[in-house]
Amino acid sequence: MCNRGSVALEYALGLPIFLTFVLGIFDLGGVYFATILLEGGLREAARYGVTGNLEPGVTKEEKILETINAHGAGFVQVQADELSTLVYKDFDSIGDPEPYVDADGNNAYDVGEVFTDLNCNGSWDEDAGFDGAGNGSEVVLYSVEHETQLITGYIAHIVGQNGKVKLRASVAVRNEPYGGGASC
Repeated sequence: MCNRGSVALEYALGLPIFLTFVLGIFDLGGVYFATILLEGGLREAARYGVTGNLEPGVTKEEKILETINAHGAGFVQVQADELSTLVYKDFDSIGDPEPYVDADGNNAYDVGEVFTDLNCNGSWDEDAGFDGAGNGSEVVLYSVEHETQLITGYIAHIVGQNGKVKLRASVAVRNEPYGGGASC
């Protein structure tokens, strides 16, 4: 019985599985690391955001973005369009739609139905939050959606899209009591 080439055959069959496992660990570890950095940066930004302290020449939103990126360790760099801050009167109203009169009884808002424009934008919204970082005693929901690149890209066909994975993080906080509240 001839065993020549059996080792090469074992490597040919086992190596792709082994590489997928090892490189997959690197890619998933990178995603986990980026998620931790993103969530930590967002928490620190929210801690800054609850205060009324403003640096001269820098908006609150700019400082929040700068804080997130400082905690990203160069691995996670969030752009302004990936950050969303919505202001609510209390925690219970997060994600609630603007109230409307359901004239036809279909349990859905239809164009032309009367509504209360809570966020002062002139149209009915599924989420009544104001854009911005809020004033004193208001609740602010900080949200980030950021795409991160897989480290090796070896498992890109299994995880993510085009070698990128979308990360999401959010935190809701109540601002310290300072200044006035929101109004239209």
